[in-house]
Amino acid sequence: MSQASTSAESRPVSLEELRAVEQFLYREARMLDDRRYTEWLGLLADDCTYLVPTRENVQAVRGKAPVTNEDELAGLAYFEDDKLTLMAKALRLGTGTAWGENPPSRTRRLVSNVEVLRGEEPDELLAYSNLVLHRSRRVDEVSQFVGQRRDLLRQTEKGLQLARRVVLLDMNICDSSHMGNFF
Repeated sequence: MSQASTSAESRPVSLEELRAVEQFLYREARMLDDRRYTEWLGLLADDCTYLVPTRENVQAVRGKAPVTNEDELAGLAYFEDDKLTLMAKALRLGTGTAWGENPPSRTRRLVSNVEVLRGEEPDELLAYSNLVLHRSRRVDEVSQFVGQRRDLLRQTEKGLQLARRVVLLDMNICDSSHMGNFF
């Protein structure tokens, strides 16, 4: 366990802070499921980063250190976006020119196992959550993404904002026709 996570885990949050983060995550999921992308962009901090790394199944070898989450974050990524890129993607989804989303997918995000810890800065909270994203489109196109999200949330005058999201999908090969949805 890293020094940063050990120190964060020793600084618990209040029940009010936990509830505020849970409500933020649930509201965000509803916005995305309702395709309210412009409104969703308002939840993002100006310096927001959004990372969805690829994963690799590595066989354990005796005497060799296992692959860590930090190792996975240093590899290739499905997405490695900033707010400007997220904005372009979100706005494109509303134009009808995103062929992978025409007709639009029906999505349902299930967010669970929310755990909140104090961040390094006084205005920051670390939120860990599990996500199931179910996506259906047309008659026979169904896909499901399952994984963990690691969010850095920042308290601002506008309320909580997403400053960083890392999504660790529980798959090493994407068998979906596209990954045009936000996690």
